[in-house]
Amino acid sequence: MSNIRGIVWAYIRSMRVYLFFLSGMAGYAGAVWAGGAPALETVAILAVVFVGWGVNQVVNDILGLKEDRINAPHRPLVTGELPFKAAVAISTFLFVIGLIVTVHLSIHAIWLYLAVFSLNILYEYAKGVPIAGNVIFALFMPITFFYGFQCAGGSVLVNSALFAVALGFFLINFSMCFFTYYKDYEGDRAAGKKTLVVMLSPEKSRFINFVFSVLPFLALLALPFVPNSLFIISMCLNFILFQYVAWVYFKSPTGEGTYYNLRWNYVSAVLYEVSFIMLVEPSLGVLLYGLSFVGVLGIFRLHKDHLS
Repeated sequence: MSNIRGIVWAYIRSMRVYLFFLSGMAGYAGAVWAGGAPALETVAILAVVFVGWGVNQVVNDILGLKEDRINAPHRPLVTGELPFKAAVAISTFLFVIGLIVTVHLSIHAIWLYLAVFSLNILYEYAKGVPIAGNVIFALFMPITFFYGFQCAGGSVLVNSALFAVALGFFLINFSMCFFTYYKDYEGDRAAGKKTLVVMLSPEKSRFINFVFSVLPFLALLALPFVPNSLFIISMCLNFILFQYVAWVYFKSPTGEGTYYNLRWNYVSAVLYEVSFIMLVEPSLGVLLYGLSFVGVLGIFRLHKDHLS
């Protein structure tokens, strides 16, 4: 029994719970933009989009063991705390449960659910092509947004406003992905990956940091209406925070700092996503903005080992 508990705990650690907010807020934003859903359905949507991201993290570890032996030698899959077969079995079980829940929520959302998991598998191989990894990673969040939208009963998948939101979610995760590659540089290079940071080297890549930190905010130009003041204020805060992310990686493109600075990278992306909820439900958006900030940073603090 203690061995089972140890494996379950190792699996949960491998899920990197602080990352749940990335997909969670994207999916919930979709549900809010669709007009909301009954309480039970909302809980089901949140369960799928929160936990699903964690499952994808474990799948990513399964596929990326070679580079993780260098980048994250203390991760449970690398150390053996989480046996390979157990990781596959638990991931498959949770994937099936999520699929069943999706069928009950919306039969039309199945293809979106399958798309995210399929792209996650493709992502590991796309890192072998410059920029391709960023593009695949960035697609996760617009798809997750539309998943929540569809599951909450949204009837229109494409219009100018939804396109602007989807574009924003794509660009923020495209840029966030770039900054994560600083931490993974050594392992990615050894594994033959061709991320921008590997191709240019961390010392040279840092000079384009501010291109990536500004890029997501260009999506705001696509909004077909004048946003409310809360959205504008939050986006100004997001802009400042993301420039800080660019600065800390410019200052420290290598070393332990590339891991610990991930907290600012992740929280910046989550807060950017939450801001779009303010366009529909301002009060709810403000509440989630504060909770997400505390949640991401608080949970990240529990992950003190930069090699895990």
